[in-house]
Amino acid sequence: MKINPLNKLAQSEMLNKHINKVIKDDMFGAKTLVALNVTKDVFAYAIRFKTTMQNEKIPEEKRPFVASMDLMSGVVTAIMQIGVGFSLAHHKIQDIIWDKFFKNCNFKDIVAAKKGFSQIMALIGSTILAERILVPLIATPFAEKFGKKFFPHKNKENINYSHFISIEEFNKDIKDYSK
Repeated sequence: MKINPLNKLAQSEMLNKHINKVIKDDMFGAKTLVALNVTKDVFAYAIRFKTTMQNEKIPEEKRPFVASMDLMSGVVTAIMQIGVGFSLAHHKIQDIIWDKFFKNCNFKDIVAAKKGFSQIMALIGSTILAERILVPLIATPFAEKFGKKFFPHKNKENINYSHFISIEEFNKDIKDYSK
């Protein structure tokens, strides 16, 4: 008789303990969701790094920076999502957010509503706030430094892959545009 590996996994004591803990502890459930989402993102960024390094459509001199950007985005995304997600999953933070949104609402089963809300807030908050807002601001400077250190260009000249304008240039551009 052949045993299905999924059946074996579903009947494992470790998985059943984990599921029971998720059901009983909303903070643990929220952290599990965040950790699974981060795992998915880390895997995706690793694949992106590998394919970027092999992508011949990207010019060879720019490939290291693009790959570094993928790698640093993955690292910063993982760290930021865990930090934001685990913070949002904390009971004290959840109570503050819950009171802000639902102070005057009455639910039949407030315990179930709060559990679901904490898990959704941790997952959505970590994804939107960390991955879409904070990561692009932080990953770019790290990617430039990482690329220069680990992917030195074959030419002796030092190539700057990013361009940051000064406040003076920005103000001049604004004035020129508004004329």
